[in-house]
Amino acid sequence: MTAEVSCPQCGAVVPDIEGPTHAYVPSAPGCWAAFSALRADEMLRFPGSEANNLVVDSYMAQHPGNGLDRRDRQSVFVHLVSLCAVTEREASPTRSPEVLRAILARQMEFPVIRRARGPGDLTVLSATDAMSLEDHDTRVRRWAGSVWESWREYHQAIRAALDASGVSALILSPDHEHPF
Repeated sequence: MTAEVSCPQCGAVVPDIEGPTHAYVPSAPGCWAAFSALRADEMLRFPGSEANNLVVDSYMAQHPGNGLDRRDRQSVFVHLVSLCAVTEREASPTRSPEVLRAILARQMEFPVIRRARGPGDLTVLSATDAMSLEDHDTRVRRWAGSVWESWREYHQAIRAALDASGVSALILSPDHEHPF
């Protein structure tokens, strides 16, 4: 039986293992392994899922660093902007790369933000073991909503960044062709 540990950022109870993590995404190695396994499962079983980018946005936004590294501040902020576009503005998660590029092209400095409410009720584990594409997408969207809600005190600033990026009209337009 493998010992378990709670991820310090999202609270997921994961195997207490030695292993790799991301350079500026402070998660328990077992949590990073769960995220990596979910991404692999998506590519194998659900390669056409529009929620695949939403998995990345949710995980990165749920695992903020201490704000000392510009990369972790930037990562959390831009992924929150993408979550805002999807959860509030009803943009397709397939537009996440466009949102990220637009924010990064417009904004050079990113604030230190800290959650006051905790990481949200759901974690990467909520999105694993889906039985179908529909089940996968539903689980991922619920998780994304939970992560977005956990950052409530920053919603106004995130919305303002999305609006200032100029990408809102573009990503919400049904006539816009995806460049990929």
